[in-house]
Amino acid sequence: MNRREGDSPKKGPGGSRGSRHTPLVGRQSGSVRPTIPLLRVVAGRDVLRFLVLRKGGALEVGRDAECDLALSDASISRRHARIRGTPSGFSVEDLESRNGMFVNGARLDRCALQPGDLVELGSVPLRFELVSLEELAHLRSVVERLESGDRDPLTGLFTRRFLDDALPALLVRADKDDSPASAVFVDLDRFKAVNDTFGHSVGDDVLRQVARLLAFSVRGAESCVRYGGEELLVVAEGTSEDRAVALGERFRGAVEVHDWPRIAPGLAVTVSCGAAERRRGEDLREWLERADKALYRAKQDGRNRVVRASVLQ
Repeated sequence: MNRREGDSPKKGPGGSRGSRHTPLVGRQSGSVRPTIPLLRVVAGRDVLRFLVLRKGGALEVGRDAECDLALSDASISRRHARIRGTPSGFSVEDLESRNGMFVNGARLDRCALQPGDLVELGSVPLRFELVSLEELAHLRSVVERLESGDRDPLTGLFTRRFLDDALPALLVRADKDDSPASAVFVDLDRFKAVNDTFGHSVGDDVLRQVARLLAFSVRGAESCVRYGGEELLVVAEGTSEDRAVALGERFRGAVEVHDWPRIAPGLAVTVSCGAAERRRGEDLREWLERADKALYRAKQDGRNRVVRASVLQ
């Protein structure tokens, strides 16, 4: 079935074009006009993986490692779909896959793509987007960092060893330059209930996706650490408490609207955050303790919120 004017679409798992989806939450490109076409995974274990499209060629998506965009989800066929670029635009076609292809909720064999279209291959949703060169560079950098070999194997974030290896030098630089630094603790709300209700495999997928959303929300001068269990930490060099709170709010909102039912029906996930700007000369333990107390207050006050340490003084 191909998309035509007047078609009455058969609804797929993702609904219509207006359905809720995860926005591009990284650095914005200001007035730079986005012109680079890409297909980006917006939910699931491969979230943030992407494929830059090109005119005059054909690219394939599937589970086969030889595909231009190789995805790990079991619902994806070895060669699931092909994207073609022509001088007039891009089109996507299903390669007789096992679980089919939906575009904006309609099951189709082939159709032209427009910016904002949601392409669902099996149970994996991908968004066709136009991005700026700056946004592409940020996305590529995040994915490369998350998939490097020296990170926490589940989340792709730094481990707590980072606190011993890199933070002492950060404190010295901050004192020498009289520049701010802030810490943001992040904790998944009611994560035990997620594991108890949906199973630990789903819990791992949730933690993996939250970590990827967090890494995509921060800038190059901010480091993300898996502090322990479901608790994450952002260390933001050169960042005031106001900016750290804004970062926490941006990330909290991205988690709240993420397409969690894609992992398991009925699943909803939120996070709580506590932000603290380091005082001049303050040691690492005291600084992180103040951020942790702000996180605890966020939990006490109802969860799914950001609390700044300075209001607790």
